[in-house]
Amino acid sequence: MQLCIKLLVLSDIHNNLVAVRRMRDREPNAFDAVVVAGDIGSACAPRFFEILSTFKCPVLYVYGNWDHELEYGTAFAGDAHHLHLNVVEIGGYFFTGFSGCPTKWGKNPIALKLGDLPDAARQTLHLNRTALRRTIAPFDPRRTVIITHERLTKLTDVAADPLLHLYGHLHGFSERMAGATRCVNVSVLDRAVTARPQGTGAYERTELRNFNAGNYVIIEISDPGGIRVECRQLPHDYPQWTPLKDRRHNGIEWIPEELKWTDPTDPKIARYQESLSDK
Repeated sequence: MQLCIKLLVLSDIHNNLVAVRRMRDREPNAFDAVVVAGDIGSACAPRFFEILSTFKCPVLYVYGNWDHELEYGTAFAGDAHHLHLNVVEIGGYFFTGFSGCPTKWGKNPIALKLGDLPDAARQTLHLNRTALRRTIAPFDPRRTVIITHERLTKLTDVAADPLLHLYGHLHGFSERMAGATRCVNVSVLDRAVTARPQGTGAYERTELRNFNAGNYVIIEISDPGGIRVECRQLPHDYPQWTPLKDRRHNGIEWIPEELKWTDPTDPKIARYQESLSDK
């Protein structure tokens, strides 16, 4: 029997629920599962899962460094499954992974046990990899999908040529082969672009607004071993706005064209300015 599943995969949301609602508005209920590779944002997690539950399919997720305040046993809305050292079968394929990363392990049980011991961050990674190897061992690696927030190196130490490895953390879509494993960086959904009104030479800082130009990924897996990966970017053709080339201001107001996806009770996004000259 031929197996075929379709996944919606996203990562690095960083409490930006406007981007999540824009993505949801674009996509129909046409997936076998939604996969989240971490950095949801501790403040927005309950609402985030409420939005994804409207896809009416399982939501599989791990935590990243932005999720350090979230408890591992939390039950979220809908058919949500925490993949931390846990296996969920979807359409004959096995999904697993672990939560946290060396940047900030949060409430990862191994990290909590090690506490402030010397070299705890590195040891936490090693022990999570070891635990994941034991978790995966009973399953066919060529039907196994590994999800972590940060990319796992030396995958063959964890599983013998798993079918697919999904991750985020490094803010930019990419895909590559590591042996027989397709590795896909699915991030970043939270890519705010700062813009000034079109047609103005000089402008005031108070006139600046943000719009969303992040990405997510659609993956179709078919037996035997066929994988199709498509990166989709949030539409951001706004003729009335000119993006700034040198910097970005996070936490400022959205452009009027995106206000319909806002909710005044959403968690606030931190305000800061960053240079784009080295990006």
